Amino acid sequence: MNEVVRKIVSVADLPPALREGLDPSRPVEIVQEAAPVLTASQRLRAMTDKLDFKRVQSTLEAVERVRRIRDGGPI
Repeated sequence: MNEVVRKIVSVADLPPALREGLDPSRPVEIVQEAAPVLTASQRLRAMTDKLDFKRVQSTLEAVERVRRIRDGGPI
């Protein structure tokens, strides 16, 4: 379950970068949502999804790629 924390603060209590454009005489509400907790396999999947090289589709393709790299070709 995601945790949501809400807090009402004075604009004067905010860092200068966040005060810009806000009326200092009015309060603001800060909402903080906790990121969902991922399992180890979900974290691994998220990391591998960000990889920018083509994934290997078969063992033959993997062998060809390893041989190409071994022989000085591109990764």
